[in-house]
Amino acid sequence: MLKSISESGSIASTAVDGPRDNGLMIEYAPFGLEKVYDYEPGGHHPVHLGDVLHSRYKIIHKLGSGGYANVWLARDICSDVSKYAALKVIMAEGSTDECPELRVNKLVDCGLDTLETADYFCLPLDQFKVEGPNGTHLVFAYPVLGPRASRLISAAMSDHFEDSIRGICRQVTQAMADLHARGICHGDFRPANILARISNLDGLSEDEVMEAFGTPQRNKVLTISGEDHDLPSAPQYLVYPVDWDSVATNSTLMRLISGKACIVDWGETYDIASPPEELGLWALGCTLFEIRTGKKLFDTFDDDVDEHLCKIAMVLGKFPEPWWNEIWDQRDLYLKDDVDALDRVVEVRDAGAAAPSTLVVEAQEPRSIQDSVAGGLFYSHKYAPGGIHRDISQEEVETFSDLLSKLLQYRPEDRLSASQALQHPWFELSHNRSGAEAAAGT
Repeated sequence: MLKSISESGSIASTAVDGPRDNGLMIEYAPFGLEKVYDYEPGGHHPVHLGDVLHSRYKIIHKLGSGGYANVWLARDICSDVSKYAALKVIMAEGSTDECPELRVNKLVDCGLDTLETADYFCLPLDQFKVEGPNGTHLVFAYPVLGPRASRLISAAMSDHFEDSIRGICRQVTQAMADLHARGICHGDFRPANILARISNLDGLSEDEVMEAFGTPQRNKVLTISGEDHDLPSAPQYLVYPVDWDSVATNSTLMRLISGKACIVDWGETYDIASPPEELGLWALGCTLFEIRTGKKLFDTFDDDVDEHLCKIAMVLGKFPEPWWNEIWDQRDLYLKDDVDALDRVVEVRDAGAAAPSTLVVEAQEPRSIQDSVAGGLFYSHKYAPGGIHRDISQEEVETFSDLLSKLLQYRPEDRLSASQALQHPWFELSHNRSGAEAAAGT
C-alpha cells in the first residue's frame, strides 16, 4: 500500500482510492502533483532527479504534471554547451501510434518552423521512446517555456502594461492566422495553452538554473505502514513543479522570460475542413477577452451546458433560428421568448417555471460585450493580496468591444477571420502609444 506524505512526515491527503488490479491501496497525492496510483502498468514512467533519459537528458526539475503526461526540465549532457529541454513523458497506455501528441509533427510538415513567427509555436526538438516497468513511453523534447503569458501580465505593475497585453494578443492572433493559412485549427485555443517564451537559459550552469527555478521540493512515497517501498513501478518520491506564481518576486527568473507568447498542446488539432476554421475564431474572441481583462467572458459556476448557453445569450442576445426555439431544448426554462425594451433577453424568474438551475444573473452583471469590457481588468495573484485591478479607457472599451463583436458572431460564416482581425484598430492602440512614448524618450 502506498501513500504520499510530506518530508515533515505529515500526511498530505486523507482521501483513499479503491483497490487496483495490483492489489495496492494508495492515497491521492497533494495538490499540484500527479496521482500516485497512476504509477502502475500503462501509467506514468517513474522518474527521479538525476535520472538520464535516452542517454542524453539529465532530469533536474519538474515543469508540470497531469493525468496524461509529466513534463520534466532536463539538461542535454551530450551538448558541449549547457542546453536545456522540457521532456514531456506520456503515459504508457497513451504512447501508441494514435497518441494525440503526435499531431504536433504536422506543424513541422507544413513548414511552421520556417516562418518568421515560428517562435509563436512550441515545436518538438526531439522525440524518442523509453522502456520502463510500466511499459513503453513516448517522450517529446520541447523548448523550455515559462508560465502562462497572462500570468506575467498579472505580475506587471507598471502604468503602461496595457501595451504588453495588446502585444501578446497580437501575437496569439497572428499565430491563429498562420495556422489557418496552412489548413490547421488548434482545437483547444485558450489562455492555459499560451505560455511565455524563455530566453538565455542555454549556457547557464545547473546551479544557475536552480537559482532561477528554485530547488526541487520532494514528497516521499511510502507504504501505508510508513516504510520505503520497493515497487519498481513507482518512484521513491514525487517532485513538485516549478512555482510559476513566484515569477513576480523572482528577479532571476523574470530576467529569463521574454515578451513572446508561445502556443502549446496540439492534441486537439484538426484540419479546418472538419470542422471549419470559423469555429476557432470564437475561441480567439474569448481568449483575447480573458487575456485583456483577466476574466472569462461567459463564466459559470460549473460546466453545465444550459447555464453556459444562458450566459452567452444574456451577453450577446437571442440565438438565431432555429437554435433559439428548436435546437436548445431547455431554453424556455431559462429565458423567455420575449425581449426587453433594449432588445435584451429576459430571464425566467417565475418560480412556477421550475428551472433546474439556480443561476441568477443580477442586474449589475454585464448584458453586452461592452459592459463586460467596461468592468476593467482583474487578475488574482497569490503574491498580490486583493488582486490586481486596472480600469480600461472608454476609447479602448469601445474599440475592443467592436473587435470582439466581430469575432463572436453566432453564425460562423459572419465572423472576422484571424488575418482580418490583425488589421483592427484595437491593435493599433498599442502601436500608437508605443510610438508616442518612444518619441518622448520614455
